[in-house]
Amino acid sequence: MSIEKNDVAMRKTLYLLFILCLPALQNLNAQSFTLEDCLHMTLEKNAQVKEAKLGEEVALQIKKQALTYFFPNVSLLGFGFQASNPMMNIDLGMLGNMALLKNGILASAVAVQPIFYGGKILYGNKLAKTGILASKLFTAMKEEEVLLQTEEYYWLLYSLYEKRNTVLSMKQVLDTLSKDVQQAYKAGLLGQNEVWKVQLQKNTLETKGVELEHGIFLATMALGRQIGLPVDSLEHIRVMFPEGLTVTNPMELYIEPASVIPLRTEYKLLQVGVHAAKLERKMETSSYLPSLGVGAVYYYENFLDKDQWNGAVMASVNVPITDWARGSFTIKQKKIEEDRARIREEDGRQQLLMQIQQAWGSYVEAYQKYELAELAVLASEENVRTSEQYFKAGTVNLTELLAARGGLQQSRDTKTDALKDYQLAKSTYLQVTGRYFIKDLPGTQQTF
Repeated sequence: MSIEKNDVAMRKTLYLLFILCLPALQNLNAQSFTLEDCLHMTLEKNAQVKEAKLGEEVALQIKKQALTYFFPNVSLLGFGFQASNPMMNIDLGMLGNMALLKNGILASAVAVQPIFYGGKILYGNKLAKTGILASKLFTAMKEEEVLLQTEEYYWLLYSLYEKRNTVLSMKQVLDTLSKDVQQAYKAGLLGQNEVWKVQLQKNTLETKGVELEHGIFLATMALGRQIGLPVDSLEHIRVMFPEGLTVTNPMELYIEPASVIPLRTEYKLLQVGVHAAKLERKMETSSYLPSLGVGAVYYYENFLDKDQWNGAVMASVNVPITDWARGSFTIKQKKIEEDRARIREEDGRQQLLMQIQQAWGSYVEAYQKYELAELAVLASEENVRTSEQYFKAGTVNLTELLAARGGLQQSRDTKTDALKDYQLAKSTYLQVTGRYFIKDLPGTQQTF
């Protein structure tokens, strides 16, 4: 009797929760999201993607700044003074003294055009351009990362919803079985213990349902944050799942690992790193080469109470000599950094090959596990069917029937998880082989 009271209390609690949540559930019809919708919203509104794109803007501003060094450097100078006493006195003998420079004004404009600075300006602009390419590749890598995370949340929700459907269907079957057991108990065919066994499994399903609802709530919040929606407005999120999902043999998507390495964003970043190290070495070398610049100056001065206008052209040549001694060591350091970048590139290539092989193994494993889970469901369904027949015939007791139904629920949940793992393994394999949401990025095909 205590079990029945607990069951009634639990049903009342769930009913109140349903009534309280009904307005939010009704609002779920406001907008629906498919997997494609979630992925596109991730690219548009995800916080990490937005931050990465701001990094692109920073790199663009650095490039614009580097371009300004190609243009003349123009400066204006203004100078004036008023002395309490003349700054210069000239003794003219019988003519007396002549006071000079009590006040004065000087204004000038100077323009200097760099002609050759050892290639430093040229390499600086190339390095800035390389920075833009690196930031774009970093953004692309971040996009791939968050898209996979979005898929994880999406398929997690799928598995939770499928498990909830399984629980609901099992509840309906148990409700029917509970009525049959109650009638058999009243007729004296079954004991009170059998009634409690059914009630206990119903309570277990109720607990499982509460856990699933909580999991759905948390997963929905995580997906909402991932696609850029406020986590406190879950009423705007209704996830739509595809019907009739098919599981295909991984061999249909197999590709030779070495052939797709150039497609990987990570490998392109490693190549950019080598190119940047090479440019930095050239920039450092250019610092110790002769530099040449030309310029012009035009000025106005009035120091002797007379306006004076004048102009001049000039040229400058700077040949560093003593700097070469210590500069040679700095250049060697840059060369070592370039060698390190090349080592990282090759090591990164090997790691990417390992990652592809691992992703392929996980993909095949997920496919095989799904096939086994599908067979397990068929076997469990057949076990339940025969158990029900034998139970009605009196050759199988209630405990065995309940165990068969519990096994069916477990096998269905295992199949659901296997399908989720298969979808994620497939997406991961496509990503590591450079075929997951590939976009044409300006400059990503550039050869160095």
